Amino acid sequence: MEIIMIRSTSLAFFLLAAAILSANQASGVSAAAVVREMNLARQDPAFYADYLEELRGHFDGRVLVLPGQTKIYTKEGLGAVNEAIRFLRSVRPQQPLILSEGMSRGAADHCADQANGATGHGNPSARMSRYGVWGGSWGENIAYGKTNARDIVIALIIDDGLRARKHRKNIFNPNFNYAGAASGPHARFRTVCSIDFAGAYTERGPASVDSLVARNF
Repeated sequence: MEIIMIRSTSLAFFLLAAAILSANQASGVSAAAVVREMNLARQDPAFYADYLEELRGHFDGRVLVLPGQTKIYTKEGLGAVNEAIRFLRSVRPQQPLILSEGMSRGAADHCADQANGATGHGNPSARMSRYGVWGGSWGENIAYGKTNARDIVIALIIDDGLRARKHRKNIFNPNFNYAGAASGPHARFRTVCSIDFAGAYTERGPASVDSLVARNF
């Protein structure tokens, strides 16, 4: 069993997103949006590299200067972005992740636990097990301070400062078939987004709607 712990549109699709109650009430970033964004990267990584290309012109040394002159100090600077672009241009596409209500509820519990400013993983497998049964391997990513799904996924793919790029590996892991996500307020970093992955997952009890692949339309 492989265990990976990491800190970094159809009508029916949106119905499933609405059924994931906890996190979406706390933040504007929905579980559906995060899983959909990851699937965009997984299914067409070469296309997704274009989004990272747009960042290259905003670097001044190791400082990322965003519109409005907001400055983000990075550990690796442009080198990490260039390395992520090379990865996306070369990696094989993967199957889309299936959006899980139970896994998203577990992620929402995690966000609620961290609202006071806490960080870290705790016990992801136990949280996922509250709402279903996971199988195969599992993993978890956490992103802080991001306010939309694209920023969350881009930051985890670049994985600045983490040479093993384990957040990125989770997103592109071919052994992961299911994912859940949630976001909420965070006392220290303003926002927190928790994302869980699993090779298999059976919802506990009837889901609000059938599990759907979060495809990109």
